[in-house]
Amino acid sequence: MIPNEVLAQYSIGDVKTVVPVSIGLIHQTYQITTDLGTFILQRLHPLLSSPAIGKDFFVVTTFLNDKKFPAPKCVLTKTLKILATDFEGRTWRMQTFLEGKSYSTVRDAKIASEAGRTFGMLHATLAGLKYDFKSKKILHETEKIFTIFTRIIKKQWKSPLMGDVAADVAFVSQEMHKVLLPRTLPMRAIHGDPKISNLLFDVNGKACGLVDLDTCNRRPLLVETGDMFRSWCGNEEDDARNEFHLDIFRSGWKGYAKASDGLITARERRLVPLSVATITLELASRFLVDYFKDDYFGWDSSRYSSRRAHNLARVRGQLSLYRDIWKKMDRMKKIVG
Repeated sequence: MIPNEVLAQYSIGDVKTVVPVSIGLIHQTYQITTDLGTFILQRLHPLLSSPAIGKDFFVVTTFLNDKKFPAPKCVLTKTLKILATDFEGRTWRMQTFLEGKSYSTVRDAKIASEAGRTFGMLHATLAGLKYDFKSKKILHETEKIFTIFTRIIKKQWKSPLMGDVAADVAFVSQEMHKVLLPRTLPMRAIHGDPKISNLLFDVNGKACGLVDLDTCNRRPLLVETGDMFRSWCGNEEDDARNEFHLDIFRSGWKGYAKASDGLITARERRLVPLSVATITLELASRFLVDYFKDDYFGWDSSRYSSRRAHNLARVRGQLSLYRDIWKKMDRMKKIVG
């Protein structure tokens, strides 16, 4: 539960209810209802609890609210601090609550269009943010991720664990050079984790909010589009028959292209289909690394006997998706024009 010394640091009125929120695998999250409104309080994961990330979160959420973009707003403590600390040294952060329904998968073209529109609006809005991000936690550095993969594979080459994944390792190794994006792409402010569960929808299926703004930073726009369409257009990530749904891609892209208002360049536009393959193979390599290291990704104990078993299923699911993306690459290119 929430320590009393944490709640005492905020001017939120009398607390009526505290409800744990199960959505989200990183932070421990609570919905707090008070006589002054409803708030979200999170005990932050140590990897995302630095003052630098806190400062970025405050700046981004303040900027988006000033621009009337539907995002939560950081709630400061009574002493105007972004982060609060309890007696055990754990870090907490509060934000305003946004009403809405979230989804774990995209199976509807309307939802895909709304998701694309919202991220297009986000990128167009953040284009006006003049701020040097403080966090050094950078996501989707594909070349570094592939380098780590190669190093781990060399160490594990004679491991008994290699037998079950030798074909998968060989496939990833031979495909890596095909998906590297140019190093000269412009850097833009992006969300960093555009999975569909970070979007909120109203009862009419309209997107009404965007949450989980911990990982905003300045990165190539294509790492965001790659992760958007990889996660929206596939099945569950551990589905052995994972496939890429072109109807979802078409709707999502149409919504994004219209709302981003010409932000994306012609060169970036041509590379959008490749970016989906890039992030898919990148994620497969990360699951393979954790298959050997067995210390990072969470896993579903109700369906798998171990984290390693779940990671192996994820590897196979992402590689199935990756192969299907390449089968449909020409049609994806026609969709983006």
